[in-house]
Amino acid sequence: MATKREPGRDRVLLLVEDNLHNRQIFARVLTHFGFVVCEATNGAEALEVAREKKPDLILMDLSLPVMDGWEATRRIKDDPQLSSIPIVALTAHAMADDERRAAEAGCDHYLAKPISPKKVVAEVARILGDLEEPE
Repeated sequence: MATKREPGRDRVLLLVEDNLHNRQIFARVLTHFGFVVCEATNGAEALEVAREKKPDLILMDLSLPVMDGWEATRRIKDDPQLSSIPIVALTAHAMADDERRAAEAGCDHYLAKPISPKKVVAEVARILGDLEEPE
């Protein structure tokens, strides 16, 4: 029988979000649940931070300055050292075609904003498989 592990324990997330308010809210809640949160405000920064920190998961806004989230996702997925990192599109792009475009860029999962921060935590924990077998 599997038991839930504490969400976030020993997990590093990269939160890529250019909106300061959204970034602060998501980072605060994720940190509260035990995640170590690294931040980037554009796609170019996301690439740099991903290469440096090798996060367990990336939450990627798609509408970003400098380099958009679609391009940043493609570049991360093209990098053999980063390609296995799950990328979750966390975006206000909520048209039917946007989820397909995100998947084509390499996003493994898709969450449309607005979304409650606690729902993001639950989805991140689910994606990371935060269940462990008892000893």
